[in-house]
Amino acid sequence: MTPIRSRPLYLLLPLALAVLSSSCGGSNGSSDPKCAAASTYELVETIFETRGCTNGACHGQPAQSAGGGLDLRPGNAYSNLINIGAASAGLPLVFPGDEELSVLFLKLAAKTDDVELASLGVSGSPMPSSGDALGGEELALLRAWIRGGAPQSGIVSGAVGLLGCEAADEEVLPNKIPPLPAPPEGKGVQMYAGAWSLASESEGEVCFTTYYDFSDRIPASQKIPCPESYGGPERECFTYTDVLIAQDPQSHHAVVEAYVPPTEKPEQWDPTNEVWKNWVCVGGEQDGAPCDPLNFGECGERSACATRPETSIACVGYPNGPPELATLDGFFGQAAARKNIAFSQEPTYRENFVDGVYGVLPVKGFTVWNSHSFNLTSYATTVEQYMNFTFAEQSERLYQREELIIFDAIFAMGEIAPFESVEVCATFTVPRGARLITLSSHTHQHGRDFRIWYPPNQACDAGPDCLPPGDREADYRSFVYDDPLNQRFGEDRVLAFDGPDPDDRTFRYCAVFDNGAVDPTTVRRHSERPDAETCAFADAAGGFIAPCGCAPEERVCLGGPEQGSVCGGSDSACSGGGVCDACPLAGGITTEEEMFAVIGSYFVIPPNP
Repeated sequence: MTPIRSRPLYLLLPLALAVLSSSCGGSNGSSDPKCAAASTYELVETIFETRGCTNGACHGQPAQSAGGGLDLRPGNAYSNLINIGAASAGLPLVFPGDEELSVLFLKLAAKTDDVELASLGVSGSPMPSSGDALGGEELALLRAWIRGGAPQSGIVSGAVGLLGCEAADEEVLPNKIPPLPAPPEGKGVQMYAGAWSLASESEGEVCFTTYYDFSDRIPASQKIPCPESYGGPERECFTYTDVLIAQDPQSHHAVVEAYVPPTEKPEQWDPTNEVWKNWVCVGGEQDGAPCDPLNFGECGERSACATRPETSIACVGYPNGPPELATLDGFFGQAAARKNIAFSQEPTYRENFVDGVYGVLPVKGFTVWNSHSFNLTSYATTVEQYMNFTFAEQSERLYQREELIIFDAIFAMGEIAPFESVEVCATFTVPRGARLITLSSHTHQHGRDFRIWYPPNQACDAGPDCLPPGDREADYRSFVYDDPLNQRFGEDRVLAFDGPDPDDRTFRYCAVFDNGAVDPTTVRRHSERPDAETCAFADAAGGFIAPCGCAPEERVCLGGPEQGSVCGGSDSACSGGGVCDACPLAGGITTEEEMFAVIGSYFVIPPNP
């Protein structure tokens, strides 16, 4: 079976022209943008203008007379694009943070890349419908603008250098998205994490919890008795068929989970119980002020009442909640009290379940937010996350969605010397009756060429005897660590694994970890160790994970005739312009170290006896 694959991420654009049926295109002047523009968005407007999109015959008129009802004139275009629904698909024209959920992007990119729009679930014709397709750098600029949050002002870092336009570091602003619109009343609910602080030129990973109560917002027809794993039938749950996360684009990952107290500790369902500590406003004008988790809205706009965010890797050791929330099992996705909702590696993540599959959450309870982000700009910022759920109708509640979190071999790459690389493989087996819904991978910046082979495969532990299959090509292949391929399997393309033989349900996965073997300038460097509070966590881990940077006795020369020679932390040992800066690479928690994991989701149809 051929899975539905995520579209290539180079296909870009705020596709403003996108939704129309009228003919737009052609150039009314030079295609070179005016680099004196004060913002990335002004460059986007320049593309619309030079491509003829704002002429009177196209989108250069008021909406009632413009092509497709879309007015793209300067001063009007922005409000007509951002989170505005498109008639040609169940998506907005521009979804800040994700060009693949933006109809304008899909239509403009379809012409550049010669893709059938129908295969993307979008009706109509590629755009521009006449004239030439947008060029590669124009698309790249539009893509960078959308993925940077589609701001109306400021310069997006990913756009610097495109179309020949440069910017000084102090001109680049942190990526932020506008608030995600909530689902219509009676159709779904929204959770909001608040806005945790991230200093300039830093990297951080935090954990915190919020409390919610949707009792008066969920129709009675949408409520069910909770499964045992979500509190038992004496509690009420709601079901959903779609989850959408939108977060500020500086996020590296967001792991969102539900906390479910142990059966023997029902008192911990109460957010005022003594195990819950330090409830404060996160974000907004009252940031850091104490708050009452039962007084919803107390913290004001762009803020949420949450247990105080603390630096924590996978919430291990988190001090402001019950102990079973903070166990080491959480690092491996196996904490019994934490139920996965979503694992997002991009600014947006959407999981739209196949017919009959549903997710479940308590009607009132706790959300655990584990957020890892980095801010490469000169300005302090905040990180905000929104999560929308669409209710499941009774007819859609046949099979419960299960998480696929494979962290068994997360640090199997071991220690890799500077200027060398290793290939690592491992396997995992799904339960009998499993149907795959999504499949993706997770590494950090030295991970290359992540491959997965569908069954059949023999199980093997990560090590020298676990190798890539030699008899066939990989079924999954991803090359970009911060934009991994996310395979989604459609209604008639769900991978089914019903056989009793474990080999017929076993996947093999492999990745290459390159510590400067191909390009020496990409070697892990001590001088580029992150300014991250999580480095203290690594230092306290007793060798379980790699520290930030490396000790002087581990450093070798980078550049010059002594490249690769031990230099003891002294540049004087590296002649010919070399520096004593290259470090070994090993498994760790910042993006300078490595991880090796598979993530996804599935459901199970019990096999016949």
